[in-house]
Amino acid sequence: MTLEDTARNLFAELPPSIQGRVLRRMGRRADWSDGRRPTPPPCPPGMTTGAPDFVGIGFSKAGTTWWFSLILAHPDVHGPLRKELQYFNRFYLARARTQGVDEDDVRAYHDWFPRPAGTVTGEWTPSYVVHYQLPEILYRAAPKAKLLTLLRDPVERYQSDISRRMARQRRQNVRLRSFPHGEYAQKLRPWEDRFGADAMLVLQYEACVAQPAEQLARTYRFLGLDDGFRPARLLDPVNKTKTKQPVDERFRRMLTELYEGEVVAVTARYPDLDLSLWPNFAYLVR
Repeated sequence: MTLEDTARNLFAELPPSIQGRVLRRMGRRADWSDGRRPTPPPCPPGMTTGAPDFVGIGFSKAGTTWWFSLILAHPDVHGPLRKELQYFNRFYLARARTQGVDEDDVRAYHDWFPRPAGTVTGEWTPSYVVHYQLPEILYRAAPKAKLLTLLRDPVERYQSDISRRMARQRRQNVRLRSFPHGEYAQKLRPWEDRFGADAMLVLQYEACVAQPAEQLARTYRFLGLDDGFRPARLLDPVNKTKTKQPVDERFRRMLTELYEGEVVAVTARYPDLDLSLWPNFAYLVR
């Protein structure tokens, strides 16, 4: 083993927060940004690696960290190194557009998911859903994966998202980048076309807050897990936005009008969505 290999293995064993700090000191901001494949963690003895059993694909600021923590609480789920693997990020997609999808990249993706026998594992990267190339790529890497997504009132989601982004990006960039994450029908269609409706579970954040035990049991069943298990603290907030960027009423009305067509389309496709739980679109309930 070379010195470089040893360094990579030691780096892979560091906690994610320390990894991020080291990368920033080295001038690297994200995996693939230097064109090199990210190094997966070593597979512990007694475990095997393979394609993830489930992948959460969206949506940002819709309760995904909370819901993922509840999935990980199940005794038959083995947690990954981190929730948002971001393996197929924008740097990878730029590379794939010119070089194609490398089978070694697919195998390396599998190496990020060690698990003991009899357990399931996966990740939840909310940004995956907005990349139009990704359904085909992820299907190639994990054709049997079950897909999870959480939807939230798109105006409320937008407000929470810009609050998160505003500290580190220019206001105009924030607004442009945040808006597409609320175009639910448009973004989900290619995923359903590629994986099929039976491989997708579309959850509503507000319903999860109102009926956490019922919605979590539904999630466990979808993943093939015992739905009788209940985590100790269902409603503990995780990664909650502390201070929301104000949105004036005129801009809120404009967002509501812009998102209305998407909301109508997504609720027609997924009739379990309850518009009465989305305050900005409750007027659409007949």
